[in-house]
Amino acid sequence: MNKFGLENVVTEKANVELTDLDNGVKVNFSGDIDIQNPEPIFVPFFEQIHNNIIENGIKYVELDFSKLTFLNSSGIKTLIKWITKVTPLPADKKYNFKVIANSQITWQETSLKMLSMLAPGLIEIQIQ
Repeated sequence: MNKFGLENVVTEKANVELTDLDNGVKVNFSGDIDIQNPEPIFVPFFEQIHNNIIENGIKYVELDFSKLTFLNSSGIKTLIKWITKVTPLPADKKYNFKVIANSQITWQETSLKMLSMLAPGLIEIQIQ
């Protein structure tokens, strides 16, 4: 169980797992996220993570997509909703993201790089 006591999200085709890091938390994505409207599944999970991060003063989040084979535009939109919640926060509440992408999965390099444009200075992209 992670430090926030949150249940992981498991769908027919995908898993999203929250794990602890010494300096923050890590969200591991695997499988395919291709459902037409992923918001009811993922937005509440991301909001719980976001709220717990702020409450606990955490400053670092890794988003590991290296095992996610597909993410549709609706899935990307749910990530954008989360990331854009951080930018208007006061400086002492903001936290940084590290996005881990797999160079062997074509969509990741192009689609995930654009996330860094949403919050300059808050998102680092690492392509493995």
